[in-house]
Amino acid sequence: MNRGLYIHFPFCEKKCAYCNFYSVCDTSKEEEYIKAIIREISAFKGRNITIDTLYFGGGTPSLMKGESVRGIIDAVKESFVLLKDSEITLELNPVSLKDENKLSDFKNAGINRLSIGVQSFNDRELLALSRGHSAKEAESTIERARLAGFDNISVDLMFGIPYQTVESFEETLLKALSLNVNHVSLYALSIEEKTVFGVKEKRGVDLGLPDEDTLCEMYFTACEILKKNGFEHYEISNFAKENFRSRHNEKYWKSLEYIGIGASAHSYFENTRYSFSDSVDRFLEGATKEDVYENTKKDRAEEFVFLSLRLSDGLDLNELEEKYGVHVTEDFQEKIKPLLELKLLNFSNNRVSLSEKGFFLSNSVIVQILEILNL
Repeated sequence: MNRGLYIHFPFCEKKCAYCNFYSVCDTSKEEEYIKAIIREISAFKGRNITIDTLYFGGGTPSLMKGESVRGIIDAVKESFVLLKDSEITLELNPVSLKDENKLSDFKNAGINRLSIGVQSFNDRELLALSRGHSAKEAESTIERARLAGFDNISVDLMFGIPYQTVESFEETLLKALSLNVNHVSLYALSIEEKTVFGVKEKRGVDLGLPDEDTLCEMYFTACEILKKNGFEHYEISNFAKENFRSRHNEKYWKSLEYIGIGASAHSYFENTRYSFSDSVDRFLEGATKEDVYENTKKDRAEEFVFLSLRLSDGLDLNELEEKYGVHVTEDFQEKIKPLLELKLLNFSNNRVSLSEKGFFLSNSVIVQILEILNL
């Protein structure tokens, strides 16, 4: 079994207004943290675990020096069986590229895929998100990545940003396409409680957010434009050119195993889920598995349904029954009829998948499917 390995680098230069991922702005413990990452990697030595995807997430892992990334990858090679054709991704923020040689250093260290946090090619929208880079800098980052030899480049884009219009969002999409990216991750802005946006919203501040109808138009505009330009809509929030799907993230969506290392990192390994504490200090002290729990068969069945329905391939009901013992009743098709009539679902060959419209309303639709399956 080939597994994925996720490395969490929590340090950032500053916190974005919308971000609720675990991150810290004090980078004074960065070198100590990298040593602790290597310590945890080394704990797997001798177990003969095969890895075919490695993902550096954050935080802002592109703040690391090339030699630090190389050191971590070398440690992975010593402690795991890292396959030659492995996908090795690094999340990159345009503001972290002050060193002209950094992209080449990452390439030489072994990174072969970049996930660039662009979010928008509109300066007003970037300012609203407190991103720290300009549209021009985002464009330049992608161009420089190509020159450094990267041919597998993904960009993160957002819709529902304060003051964003359908027109400005379309311009962002077209700019990304003009830069020949291979993959687009598209996320609706979500206002989370402890973020800058969340605090402002609680105080009654008008954030200038687009309304629901505009969000809907933005989403379907993106689907149409990306499909016309050769992108496959393979997961709710992800679009890829042929052979450029995110192999690492597909492990999450296909209920495959992965190991997470670093503060707040989660793992699904040997049928057990666990995580590290969201504390750099606790990680440095050597705290290991926390929130450990073994998935019951019912838990695994629920996850399989939820995650499968995020993918365009959908949910194979035969596989659900064979792997997890979930008996699909004969009246299943009758029960999903209202969802089929609303064109939220597709159903054929005992496989159910969400339509484009269903993707947009996925949370509600998936809950209904789980209820129909008595999960």
